[in-house]
Amino acid sequence: MLKRIFDPKHPHRAVLYVRMSSDKQNPRSPQQQIDEIKRRLKAQGYRWVVVTVYRDDAISGKFLRKRNGFQKMLRDLKTGTVVADLILVDTLERLGRVDELPTIRKELFERHGILVLTGDSNFADPNTPQGRALGMVEAYRATEDGRIKAHNVVRGKRDAAELKHWPGGPPPFGFMLQSVMIMFKGREEVDHCLLVPNPATRWIIELLFELAERTSHGSTRLARALNADPNIPEEYKPFQPETISYWLDSKIYYGELVWGLNSTGVVDDTRVVERNAAEDVLRVPEFCEALVPRERWNNVRAVRLIRSERSLAARRRKQEANGKQLDAPAPGLTLNYLLSGLLFCECGLRMTASSSSSYVAKDGTERRYTSYVCPGYLAHHCENGTRVPEPWVREMVIGKLRERLFPKST
Repeated sequence: MLKRIFDPKHPHRAVLYVRMSSDKQNPRSPQQQIDEIKRRLKAQGYRWVVVTVYRDDAISGKFLRKRNGFQKMLRDLKTGTVVADLILVDTLERLGRVDELPTIRKELFERHGILVLTGDSNFADPNTPQGRALGMVEAYRATEDGRIKAHNVVRGKRDAAELKHWPGGPPPFGFMLQSVMIMFKGREEVDHCLLVPNPATRWIIELLFELAERTSHGSTRLARALNADPNIPEEYKPFQPETISYWLDSKIYYGELVWGLNSTGVVDDTRVVERNAAEDVLRVPEFCEALVPRERWNNVRAVRLIRSERSLAARRRKQEANGKQLDAPAPGLTLNYLLSGLLFCECGLRMTASSSSSYVAKDGTERRYTSYVCPGYLAHHCENGTRVPEPWVREMVIGKLRERLFPKST
């Protein structure tokens, strides 16, 4: 059995990692973590040298790849740009998701000789029997603490919604929050918030639904109309078709709150959304003042359902025509086009693949013309109308990859 002895009395080189999850937290939280780690080092009498400090501000520990400070720390340590023996954190939760911590700690130690130590355990060695036992306790505590906090937060939000108080998060477009104050121990505090119409934007929602009812247009054409309207301030533009579609489906605009429709989680650094069971969804009629009459909302919804059914029927006819019996496990253009989601327009939006109707070429083969286009151009708020042929850009990218991976010998 290989034995590596960690002697805390040696002058080890260490880096610190600190993080706060949200911009709503105390902005001094990272500095407080640094001060606490240094205070404990001094109390233990360790002569460790702090080489540098890495930090991430206002980002959840759920996302490892999105934490620039964390990723830079790993790169620097693994490449030898920064030489250190230890990574010091105030508590285990500051480092990242509990389910991935054992793998991270094992790789750092076995491949790079770097230990991850926590201040709240007085920097106990995690590789001793006592340290492994403490690590399991810490992991269980962190998991249970997170679960209990999440449960309490959801319970509190559900109760607030039932009382017709805003349960949290930014208000929907067209609304704003009105604080209700109370006196607590001689000091005025916010008790809860109510959702009320925003005079500056409610008329835009009213205009949107009026246009949708009168024209029966889809979300793309409605987005074009709003983007072209000179009366709408530029600060609210551009309007995206996806946003328009979301607003038209939202029941909050006729006054009903639908809360808890979905549950979210993080799997492999990707947010996953799952629909909750019907009995877990809370519906609160007359939650707030309506911006749109219920009759108009129903009329718009009916038209959108008809359009949706036509689209589904077209896809069913296509499936019946080609004889395919099994649907893709993750339907969408990503399965058909290699670079979907990876090409960006100069305006910053991801270009989407659009395909023409199938046609028969001179040689008798059935073909389809596919190109990438900026969705902002379709919504009339981006001037880049260039359509990039999908086969051409695919071959260009694959060619560049071949050049990089298999350079020609000189």
